[in-house]
Amino acid sequence: MPVITAAVALRGGVTVSRGDSMDAYNVPVGPAAVRGPRFRFRNPIGPALVCQALIAAQALADVSVMATGGKDSPWLAEDMVPFPAVLQVSCWIAFIVWFFRVRSNAEVLAPGSHRYPVGFAIGAWAIPLAMWWLPRRITLDIHRAGGPPRDAWLINAWWFVWLLDGPLSVAFHAPVVDPFGYRDPVDQSLGILCAILAIAVIRRVTAAQPAGPLPYFNMT
Repeated sequence: MPVITAAVALRGGVTVSRGDSMDAYNVPVGPAAVRGPRFRFRNPIGPALVCQALIAAQALADVSVMATGGKDSPWLAEDMVPFPAVLQVSCWIAFIVWFFRVRSNAEVLAPGSHRYPVGFAIGAWAIPLAMWWLPRRITLDIHRAGGPPRDAWLINAWWFVWLLDGPLSVAFHAPVVDPFGYRDPVDQSLGILCAILAIAVIRRVTAAQPAGPLPYFNMT
């Protein structure tokens, strides 16, 4: 971890020896000390890599299912462990872990500038109806916290395809088609496109956050 080379710094009544590590700067002072819960910046690269790898594996599994018969694919045989379903659940867990990490970091990067509390990075996905738009707005806030806003179109495109592949697909299949028949080419293709866009969003949002804490993050 980088070491501060200066001798003594006094800020907000807190004295910091210049031989201390970056952790010395994580002491909140001034308005930051009374804002409530404080979040420590944590490197988002590890969760991002795990999440991207699982999403890519899920997309490849979808391609394999399509190439081996769709609903009749041996990957979906009743006597087999539902490998695609296991991958899907793993993707959800990995994505939530990454999403919470970058949302917590965004609170450090731009404290007090977010429309929703950090806990909504998890809870927003479980709120009926609100889950159709809240996570998108949280993602946009996280991205803006990392620097000048750009590539909002990428987040919007990912979210639009996710709605088509997720809630809207479920709403269509339940009353109209076999509620368990999600393995037709259209659904599979939407899932693959959604995976590609999700990986692009993860890469872009993660790249917008620095790889480690800077001394002035919590000194406002």
